[in-house]
Amino acid sequence: MLYLIHGSDRAKGRTQFQALKKKFLAEGCEVRVVAEGEATDGFLDTGAVSRGLFGETTLFTFDGVLEKKGEQEIFTAHAKDLAQSSNHFLIFEPTFEKESMGVLSKHATEIFEYVGKKVDTRPAFNIFSLGDALGVRKKKDLWVLYQQAIAAGLAPEELCGTLFWQVKNMALVKGAKSGDDCGLKPFVAQKARGFAKNYTPTEIVNLARALAGIFHEDHRGGEPMGIGLEKFILSL
Repeated sequence: MLYLIHGSDRAKGRTQFQALKKKFLAEGCEVRVVAEGEATDGFLDTGAVSRGLFGETTLFTFDGVLEKKGEQEIFTAHAKDLAQSSNHFLIFEPTFEKESMGVLSKHATEIFEYVGKKVDTRPAFNIFSLGDALGVRKKKDLWVLYQQAIAAGLAPEELCGTLFWQVKNMALVKGAKSGDDCGLKPFVAQKARGFAKNYTPTEIVNLARALAGIFHEDHRGGEPMGIGLEKFILSL
């Protein structure tokens, strides 16, 4: 199933994005946050037919990663298959090309458009910028970006997941042979390889453990994830 949220009122769009994500999580979906540059033909083909380890439905979230015309064209070429999939594909992208919208309107399960009284020309917040800041070990930048992300309406769970995704990528490529992308997309692997040089193997393991601990502590009713993430950033 394919769900699209767009329009100039980013605040309302973000609220709808969070509401749908919460709904699908409550239904037991496994969440897969799609990174910038990942929405390739192969990835979308696989995503349309894949099932979770125990047969569960997967929720693929595309949060501001389909900004470029070429990326939108790749996505719309698979719109029919994605709409017919038993998995959920949730897209939050304020601006779509006219041609892409024409295709999506024919196949999307549901489209939400939120138009503000005044057009917001600011670019959508790029959640993956947090992972980049962590990768280059710039604590101050990461702290500022974290505050901006919260102000933009992103949930701490999304931010924790994105940081963990970046750490996991660094762990995969750390010590890998030259040219081995470890199953990652070349663009993602190249960035992760550069980031991994800024950390020792032990430090990467400790980052992963810390983020996993923050997630589980929140879910068992302990320290809220937002507070845990702030402590994590300030401790870097």
